[in-house]
Amino acid sequence: MFVTSLLSTKGGVGKTTLAANLGGFCADAGLKVLLIDMDPVQPSLSSYYPMTEEVSGGIFDLIAHNLTDPERIISRTSIPNLSLILSNDPNNQLINLLLQAPDGRLRLAHLLKAFANQFDLILIDTQGARSVM
Repeated sequence: MFVTSLLSTKGGVGKTTLAANLGGFCADAGLKVLLIDMDPVQPSLSSYYPMTEEVSGGIFDLIAHNLTDPERIISRTSIPNLSLILSNDPNNQLINLLLQAPDGRLRLAHLLKAFANQFDLILIDTQGARSVM
């Protein structure tokens, strides 16, 4: 499993567009791709592709509650091999949680290991700001 983040401290530079298109291209090439929308302010990736199965959980449940059950946090897009963890932190609580947690800066890396057998590529779309996220 390969994990990469698309990040910049500036918004509007194409992070979400790159994540969506690269994810779609790789899924079309046969890779099992997981997109993660970690932008609580402008969660555009969460609405980029039509969903065939949208679950109620998302990135907040993964990070705040250590929930790694794919049936509860991973939504399926209409593109074969392309799945998505939705941004569901409208109150920006994850930033404070990660800053205060002893494992805050490493928590996501540890949690993503649970998906190693399910995906070939994980693309993380981030907020255009300088933060722990």
